[in-house]
Amino acid sequence: MAEPAMSRVPDYGRITAIALAVLLLARLAAILASGVDLYADEAQYWRWSTDPAWGYYSKPPLIAWVIGLATALAGHGEWAIRLPAPILHTLAASALYLLGRDMDGARTGMFAALGYALMPGVIVSSAVISTDGVLLPFWCLALWLFWRMRQGQAGWAGALGFGLCLGAGFLAKYAMIYFAIGLAITAVIDAPTRRALFSARGAVAILLAAALFGPHMAWNAANDFKTVGHTVDNARLGGELFNPGNLGKFLIDQMGVFGPIGFLVLLFGLVPMLRARSGEGLRRNLWLLAFILPVILIIAFQSVLSRAHANWAATAYPAASVLVAIWLVHARRRPGLWWAIAGLTALAIQFIPDIAFLFKQVLALGIAGAILLVGLGFRYRPAGLLWTAIGVHATLALLLAALVASPPGVTTALGLDNGFKRVRGWEQTAASVRAMAQEIDASAILVDERELWHGLDYYMRGERPAPLIAWRRKAGIHSFSERRELTDGIDENVLVASYRPNHRARMRGDFEAFDYLGEAEIPLGLRANGCPITRRLVFYRASGHAPKTRDRDWEERYEGQVERPARECPDS
Repeated sequence: MAEPAMSRVPDYGRITAIALAVLLLARLAAILASGVDLYADEAQYWRWSTDPAWGYYSKPPLIAWVIGLATALAGHGEWAIRLPAPILHTLAASALYLLGRDMDGARTGMFAALGYALMPGVIVSSAVISTDGVLLPFWCLALWLFWRMRQGQAGWAGALGFGLCLGAGFLAKYAMIYFAIGLAITAVIDAPTRRALFSARGAVAILLAAALFGPHMAWNAANDFKTVGHTVDNARLGGELFNPGNLGKFLIDQMGVFGPIGFLVLLFGLVPMLRARSGEGLRRNLWLLAFILPVILIIAFQSVLSRAHANWAATAYPAASVLVAIWLVHARRRPGLWWAIAGLTALAIQFIPDIAFLFKQVLALGIAGAILLVGLGFRYRPAGLLWTAIGVHATLALLLAALVASPPGVTTALGLDNGFKRVRGWEQTAASVRAMAQEIDASAILVDERELWHGLDYYMRGERPAPLIAWRRKAGIHSFSERRELTDGIDENVLVASYRPNHRARMRGDFEAFDYLGEAEIPLGLRANGCPITRRLVFYRASGHAPKTRDRDWEERYEGQVERPARECPDS
């Protein structure tokens, strides 16, 4: 008599590896096919990469080193500069598979890895080069290795790897400080973690991380703590310190970063996740929450005090990807959860800026409808939400890739041009400025906008007719672009390329002669109301540089003065 066939368990590790490999190849192909120019921060990081150092004006050095390696191998094109991004995020997703597998099995690992890899924030971050993209693989690897240390499975190799990842994370971005906060919290609440951290291996790992990060701090000390100072200034805590309206925007932004399903499940599931059936399950959940809640709460508080960019809480979501996967894999049937997520997702989409109203409604109804339809197919079992999120995010990834590779007419038809304006037209902008500088034989090119300086710096890299200088709106240096001053010897025949109408009167006051030369308008698409989007530059020839003292009298003298503003386009 034949034995009954045993049910086959899917090879979740193999499925994850194939899915991540396919996704990586697709992202590399999208970068090669992209017609999107570098945005200002990418151009800034590229400039840093041409001058290797242990630190830079506003960030630690690792992103510059990564770009330097990529451009040394593949040249200085946009695609080469962005090449490391999808590779690094694939490494991060792989580490989360290992963490999820070790915590709760290979199925949870698969959902954690794919959930991270297809998170909206990661979809965007895989198409550009950013400090988050460089930080997160080291964060994820450190998280996995730290868990193995906690479980007594790491050994000396794992401890040394943890120390290297911790140090490299700090060299990528100061947001790695949140990992240190997580370490401290887990050491307080979890005895196995405490034993691992205060062991010989834990001590060596921490010392190794400090040794790796030390040269950067030495560079800071030798350079007036520029990077640290910029990070503090970026919080903008000098103004009104109570802005409760920012909290709602922050929460909606987090739905956009982590994905509406994942973020809402994280909020709705917080109490059930803490009610784990076993003591070890509860300890595991609390361990992960130590790397999630402090980040979200600190940045939420920062948003109320002043402001918070959407990506500032990005480090919360590697651990959140694992925690949400664990909860949804084991949770019972919850129809109300599906309906709440569908409704709140449709509502949150209404707050997305820079897209046409009709497209917004189609997107909201499509996603909400897809959530409910899939829920019906899964009989409202929570595990189905994981597949729903993966499917929705994969669709969004394909849509973004198609938009990036499509001609401008497609984004115009969808009312999305305003979202692409910062990464379009830089070749034409550089050509216009170069031609005008050559025409007047300029001794220097002076601009009044940080993004303009970085765009021209990269797109005039092959042929720069004169030194590129950023005008200083305030006393002292307030961005990397302002490092070089307009000095004697290059100030006798200056081409001023002005982007800001409210800066022109002030700039005029810094020169003895300031003569209008003409204008250039670079088309960037159309707004949803039909008005053209342009990058408009007004050119002047300036000489006799004698900058005024930046004091209160100077501020008040030019308050409200606008010179040669753009023509307003009436709503169509």
